[in-house]
Parts: sequence; C-alpha cells; structure tokens
Amino acid sequence: MEWSGIRIMFAMADQIDGIVNLGIGQPDFDTPVHIRDAAKKGLDQGYTRYPPAAGFQDLRDAVAEKLARENKIKADPESEIFIAVGAMQGIFNVMLHLVNPGDEVMVVDPGYDYYSQIRLFGGVPVRIPAREENKFKLDPADVKAAITPKTKAIILNTPSNPTGAVFDRDILEQVAGLCREHEIVVISDEPYEHILFDGNEHVSMGSLEGMKDLTVSIYTLSKSYAMTGWRVGYVAGHRAIISEMEKLMEHMVSGVTAVAQRAALAAITGSQDCVEQMVQRYARRRELVYEGLNSIPGISCIKPESTFYAFPNISSLGMSSWDFAKYMAREHKVAVVPGSIFGENGEGYVRISFATSSENLEKALKRLARGVAGL
Repeated sequence: MEWSGIRIMFAMADQIDGIVNLGIGQPDFDTPVHIRDAAKKGLDQGYTRYPPAAGFQDLRDAVAEKLARENKIKADPESEIFIAVGAMQGIFNVMLHLVNPGDEVMVVDPGYDYYSQIRLFGGVPVRIPAREENKFKLDPADVKAAITPKTKAIILNTPSNPTGAVFDRDILEQVAGLCREHEIVVISDEPYEHILFDGNEHVSMGSLEGMKDLTVSIYTLSKSYAMTGWRVGYVAGHRAIISEMEKLMEHMVSGVTAVAQRAALAAITGSQDCVEQMVQRYARRRELVYEGLNSIPGISCIKPESTFYAFPNISSLGMSSWDFAKYMAREHKVAVVPGSIFGENGEGYVRISFATSSENLEKALKRLARGVAGL
C-alpha cells in the first residue's frame, strides 16, 4: 500500500508556520446546525449501540428516495443499498469484491488516486487520458481503445476531482454502450454531485438504460453537507454485491457509527438550503481563483465546471509539479497539490482548493504571483 501524495504534501505544509493551505479537499464550513442537532438528539434517544452492518433501515429508505428523486436510480432499500464509512470505504469494499489478480481497471488520468486500491487486490490500473483541450472530459474513443479481454471495471468520477470537469450525458451514454457490450462494471464515484456551476447537469451512470446492474454507485455526505469528519456515505448496486459488502462490514467495523447515521438521515431528509448556500459561496470563490490565476504570467487555468478545485497549467514555468509545490510551500508559504499525484497526465498542473475563505484565497494568489515572478 502506498502513502497518498496529498497526505505527504499536507505533512510538509503542517511544518511551516503561517502557510495558506490550498491543498485540502474538504469544505471549510461547519456542519449545518439541523444536522448537528439531529446527532445530539440521537444520543439522547440511545443511538449508542451497535448499528446494523448495512445501515439503519430508515436511513436506507431515505437514501432510496433520494436516489430515485435526484439520481434517477431505483434501488431496493432492503437489498440494493449499503451505508458505508464515507465513499472511501465504499470504494475499498467494492474493489475487494470485484478485483482479482490480473484484472484491468480503467481510471481517468488525471483523476483521483485509485491506483493504490486497485494494486492492493492485484488489479492493473489502465490510464484513460483526460485532456485540457477537451476541458478534461473523457473521450469514449480512448475508453474503447483501452478495452482488452482482461478489462474488469472502469472507475468514473464525475463531477471530477481534481479537474472540476463534468462528463456530459452524451459521453456517459457512449461509455455505457461500451460497458454493456463488454460486460464492464462501472464504479461510479459521485461525491461532488451537488457542487455544480453554470447550469451543468450531473448524470449518474446507474440511471442510464441497461446500466443499473452493471454500475456500483457511490456517494458521500462529506462534501455536500460539510460532514467530512462524520464518515458517512452510501452505495447502490446489484444485490449480490451489496450482500457481500454487508458481510465484510460486519467483520471489519460492525457498521457506521450509530449517531452519525442519525445526522445523515437529517441531512438527506431535511432542508437542502444549506447545500445551495455553500455552492453559492463556492461559485464566488471560483471566480476569484479563476481570474486571479489567469492574471499571473506563466499560469493558465480553465474555469472548473464543478467541485471546489481549480487545476491550473504551470507547464510553461519549467518546473515539475512537485518541485513547484515544494518551492511555493517552502519559499512563499502557500500549499498546492502537485498534479502528478493525479496521474501521468497531471504533470504540468497543480490542484488548488477554493474550499477556504476569500481572504485566504486572495492572500494565496498574491503569494503565488510573487513566487512565479521570482522564478
């Protein structure tokens, strides 16, 4: 198992006094009050004992209603939904059950770092390029060219970390056709489903024709509801996969913390105004970062369509993404994430999170400008 490059960068940044950290991928907002209140009430109601391995039934019922309403996925809450310890545990659990030694798993490059989990179970990551000239969107032709008899699955993350790209419905329809033809499982990682800008539409792969049983759809409450520390997510998939996930959960951690599930229920069933308000704040910060980055000679950045990340191009500066990140952290006290962490095609870029205050962003942009001018 490999250390996450993001964690390595964080560890270095933590040693520098006064650094502005634009690396961390978590909302800077507090969990909304009504969600915290539900957790407090849950404690008073006695939700302090072992939970069911698959999650409380009322939470799974609420998830089923949400999936049908928002994602257009019909899932049986009794047998096709699983409550996970965040999206990460859901992905890990699915990988364990699906990936056998020698299986090829397609991943988008640049994209989130799924490589360690694939390799842990003997799988072979196969990189599918996402190009800046195509706004970092997946090209179905590249997917088709990468398919072999050993192809077991493809991991899709849209809205996408680190690029902020949203894969259009037409792209997903074409990829779905390839998956149906070759019986390829889609692991659909959708943590940023609500953080969209400029009217962009999020399409869940599992909602497309003939894809429900071929798709394992994975969600988290971490990003939408500023609940990163609560560790609650959920998975929808074929009942055979969900059954195996439940068995493993019982042996691994027994289940998701009971009181955290009460908070999750309030998040899903309560007012969604808090999500809209956070997205509005992100949208304003996005403009600040987009304009600020493109005003720095030597840096260019396309406008992210979603998430709270920008992925600026620094290739003209003549430094590797790691060297640039180390230089900016040590010499100018601003932390960014090297693009090479997200794949070979991420080299020449850095990831910047705008899940922090406008004041911090303005300070960081000035430091970036000074740092680039000093090269």
